[in-house]
This record gives sequence, structure tokens and C-alpha cells, in this order.
Amino acid sequence: MQTAIFTGPRQIEVREMDAPALKPSQILLRVRAVGLCTMEQRFYRGVAPGDYPFRGGHEVAAEVVEIGPAAMTDARVGDLVAPAILTRCGVCYYCRRGMDNFCLREGARQPGEMWGPAGLSEYIAVEDYQVYKPAVPRDPCELALAEPLACVVRSVSLPPLQFGDTVVVQGAGIMGLLHVQLLKQRGVRVIVAEPDARRRAFALRQGADDVLDPLAENLATFVKDRTDGRGANAVFFTAGGPAAIEQALIALDKGGWLCLYGSVHPKGPLPVDPNLIHYNEITVTGTYSHTRDSFRQAIALISNGMADLSCYISERAPYSDIVTAFERAISPDTYRVVVTFDTNNA
Repeated sequence: MQTAIFTGPRQIEVREMDAPALKPSQILLRVRAVGLCTMEQRFYRGVAPGDYPFRGGHEVAAEVVEIGPAAMTDARVGDLVAPAILTRCGVCYYCRRGMDNFCLREGARQPGEMWGPAGLSEYIAVEDYQVYKPAVPRDPCELALAEPLACVVRSVSLPPLQFGDTVVVQGAGIMGLLHVQLLKQRGVRVIVAEPDARRRAFALRQGADDVLDPLAENLATFVKDRTDGRGANAVFFTAGGPAAIEQALIALDKGGWLCLYGSVHPKGPLPVDPNLIHYNEITVTGTYSHTRDSFRQAIALISNGMADLSCYISERAPYSDIVTAFERAISPDTYRVVVTFDTNNA
């Protein structure tokens, strides 16, 4: 089979290698579509914290090819599924605490060996628990976005929001827009802070109630003017850097939540007034990756038609043109570029 390997910044080699051997508890999948996530984009740009060589691709939709004799699944050969491709061992300290997104065996490897989720390959072998089958067949490119949707499910579920609350989403990239879509289903008013005018306009079309340019307007003033001077019940940070996080704290109401969904690259110091957190009883938390349950919920949303993912697919590119696909993925005028595999050549 073919697999894509990141050998350095802006260097991707497509190499021939043996298809994975199937263990009894595993399911062999033929990859149909892969979303080029921010993580892979960072490796492509050369700003990721990990090292090379790296096998990327974790937003995956695939077709079941073979089921191991000990694998337990409701999927059948030929079914289109979404694998939660990041490993969860189920037995380490964090998995047993229900914090499987911190699985100690995730990414475990020997020094110098090639590593990564390896979804940008023609075939992958995954454990049976990693395979999620939608109740209704979906476009592979849309189903590949189940993984980022699962991450956002965790994020929007954290604050104890009530109907009629006001929340802020910082950033109107694909992750910010997924927040908007799911938060509207929680019955809250959503304000989006985004410097790019085109993205602000798109956020309004996706359901945002109000938008602002945080570089031209003061976030706290904007929010408090619309909440009788109180502030937001929650702010979800998906992009913007330390300055945006500092603005978010000031824009919160008493008892408000700051949810750090996005990471900061490059990282830097964050000036925080601890008394602001103390006297206003503000909760500051983060979310990292998905869990088994949030992935289950994401598949249910997709199956029931309660999550529209098609609007975030900016372009579809063939696997043979993967370098160009990454160049488009890192461009600010795209949301998600999806690489597709020609199954006739598999």
C-alpha cells in the first residue's frame, strides 16, 4: 500500500509499504477520505512540537475490508465507518478514570521509529472499539470530520449553560464554527469574535447572533453592552493567542467559564489578575482531544442529521496531489481540505 510520511517541513513522501497485518481483535479499513487537521498542518509547516518522520492523518472515513475473528462490532465488510483513530488502551490509569483522552499508551513508540496516526494511508488496522458506524450512510468527506466534531462536543458540554445565556466564541475557523453550531443547539446566544470580515460574515450565516472584530472593538465592552453590563456566561477560545485569552477573562460574568479549546503557538506568558478569578468565581479549563463518549455523540449527531459538516469542506483533493492539498489547507481562505482516495485503484 501507499502511505504519506512527513520527513521535514513542507516535505511529504508517499512510500510503498506492506499493508498492516490484522490482529484478531482488529478491523482492516480501506481509507476513503482524510481531513487535513491543524495538527498535520503544523507538521507540514514545521511548527509542530513532535519530530520527524511522522505519519499523519487522524480525521478519517474508511470502508471495512476485513474483520478479525475476535473483533466485536456492528459493522460489516463494505460498511463506511469513522474510526476514532487515536488509541485508547482502556487499562492505564487515565483510561480507567474515564479520562481516555490522556491515555498513557497514546503515541507510545521506540526512540527514532516512525510514529503518528497514519490515516494518510491506503489501509489502516484499528481495534474494534475504535470503529463507529453511522446509522445512516454519509458522504465520506463529511464523515471524516466526525473526529473534530467529537472534540467540540466535549468542549461545549463543560460549562453549565442555561437557556438564554450569552457565550462568546473566539475565532471563526472550522473549530470555532463547529462551536457555534453546537452551542446554538444548547439554546444560547452566541457572539463570535473574529478579525477576518469574510469569516465573520460566514459565522452569521452559520447561526451566530452577533459578531465583532476584536482588533477594532473591545470585547468586554461589546459583550457587556448586550448583557445589561454583566458579561458572558462562557467564552470558548479557539484562536487568537494570549491577548485574546486576557480579553476573554475580562468579558466574563460572575460565575463565568473560560474554556481553552485551542492551543497557543508559539506559547507565551499570559497576564492574569488572580483576584478577577477569585472574586468573580471564574472557572478556567481546557479540553484536549475526544473521548469514546464524545465520539459516540458526534456519530449520533451526524446520523440524525443534527450536525451539518458539508459547509466546512472547502476543497476535496486526490491523494495523488497531497502536497498541493496541504498548501491549500494552510491557506487562510479554506476551512477544511479533505484528501480523497480513489477506491478503484486500491
